[in-house]
Amino acid sequence: MVTVVLLAGGKSRRMGQDKAMMKGGVERLHTLAKLCGVERIITLCGDVSRQPMFEGETWPDPLSCSSLSEVLEWAFENIEGDIQLISCDSFQLEREGLEFLLASEGGVPLDENGYRQPLLTNCPSKWKLASSKGNVSSLFSGFKDLEPGVLAYQMKNFNTPLD
Repeated sequence: MVTVVLLAGGKSRRMGQDKAMMKGGVERLHTLAKLCGVERIITLCGDVSRQPMFEGETWPDPLSCSSLSEVLEWAFENIEGDIQLISCDSFQLEREGLEFLLASEGGVPLDENGYRQPLLTNCPSKWKLASSKGNVSSLFSGFKDLEPGVLAYQMKNFNTPLD
């Protein structure tokens, strides 16, 4: 069984507004995962005060975690089976893109510029995270690249209003 983990706990400082609520936000991504047949969807919401913003299974960050890499390590320790990450700023991700990720045998997708997008990683249960070294990219450094071809434009994350 695959669990989709929606990442919605960021402060969105560079964007200037909460990315978890933009362009259909987490609700759109939750619906997308359901359309792809995913049964378990967990939203990592950040601070406990954000929990009421989201429907379904929602986990606040543990107080012991001070970075996204630590939150991801914690989540991976507490979820059994395969994990598909989806960042709340995956505004261009559509059904065919998510189906591509879910059907892969694991890895980090490349966007249309050939950049790895670790917050869209597909992680089979047999794969283990690397040491974080304080950043998210390091966690997935041993994972292979996924080349989505014409779907690469769907693998982009947005961080500023100019993106």
